[in-house]
Amino acid sequence: MTSIGTDCWSCTPLQKYVDLSTSFADNLSTSLHDPMFKLFLALAGLWAVISAYKLYIKMTDLNGIIKDFAFITITGVLLGGQGTGLISTVYSASIDIMGGASAAVFSLAGNAEQSTGYSGLVGLAANGELAVAKVFQAAEAVAKEGALYKPQYYIYAFLLVLPYFLLVVAYSAQVVVAIFRAALVAVFAPFLFMAFAFNWGRSMAVSGAKTLLASILVLFACTAALSLCIYGVNSLVLDPTKLVGNDARNFANVASVEYLVVLFLGWAGTALMTEGTAIANSIAQTALTNAAAGIMTAGVSASAMSGLKKGGQLARTGAGAIGQGFFWGQQAMADPAAAAQQLIDKFKNINKPGSGN
Repeated sequence: MTSIGTDCWSCTPLQKYVDLSTSFADNLSTSLHDPMFKLFLALAGLWAVISAYKLYIKMTDLNGIIKDFAFITITGVLLGGQGTGLISTVYSASIDIMGGASAAVFSLAGNAEQSTGYSGLVGLAANGELAVAKVFQAAEAVAKEGALYKPQYYIYAFLLVLPYFLLVVAYSAQVVVAIFRAALVAVFAPFLFMAFAFNWGRSMAVSGAKTLLASILVLFACTAALSLCIYGVNSLVLDPTKLVGNDARNFANVASVEYLVVLFLGWAGTALMTEGTAIANSIAQTALTNAAAGIMTAGVSASAMSGLKKGGQLARTGAGAIGQGFFWGQQAMADPAAAAQQLIDKFKNINKPGSGN
């Protein structure tokens, strides 16, 4: 039995994406800190002038000025003290929280061994693929029972692989989107910290914090959806190594409860990820969507289906050529002299116009 699904095919591009995002956040921290701090100082100076004028004309009081001054002081300490590492600090903290909180959910699925060699958000994707390996191996065992006169087992195997392939792709897409959300909130971090100092921007800073919280909750919910599916599969005591002969044929059957439950759990997982995003938005009062993850999932799925379609076309072309050769062989056996003469005439006229056949 080969170990289909145990090699993480999405981890290398994900790791590269994480490295690029981290490098981007570090470079952006260096580029944005000084201009943003200068803008903060300019706005703080403007606030001082306006506040003094308002106090003079009695449009504000000393308590209000002291309150605003406290926020400005805190913001100045944060912007000045963190230096160029502000964006990197926000980004790294967000990634660590996302990865740590979501990784804890996998233990509930009975998949506690962390043998993928990856950590953080990339480790989540690796464990996601490792979790569905048992289903892929079961589908492989079912496909081995197929033959030219028993094509239904190929169909059963394909139907079993399809939802879990989409589940892994959808979860990996959610991980990519989570990394992007964390990076984007980190990019806005200097502006949000600066806006927090003033009354007109304090609500934007709160919205940014809610968005970051919602991003963490979305990935947590998607991980919980995947873990729920894997927990259900593991509860069935599905052992791919025993799916041979009658056991495989009894499993791959429309009357098999285990097969139908595994199939249902695979399709339910992708749907529950969408529902998890809605619940996270409801809790954090944000408006995050699954559009980006949906586009990525559809793109990968379309590419895979296109590859299968091209492979089918090549197979049909090859089968047609074999069939034509078989037909000519039958003619040659029936009338060897006529077949030989036909082959000689074909090569004599091969370069003449209209002699393509």
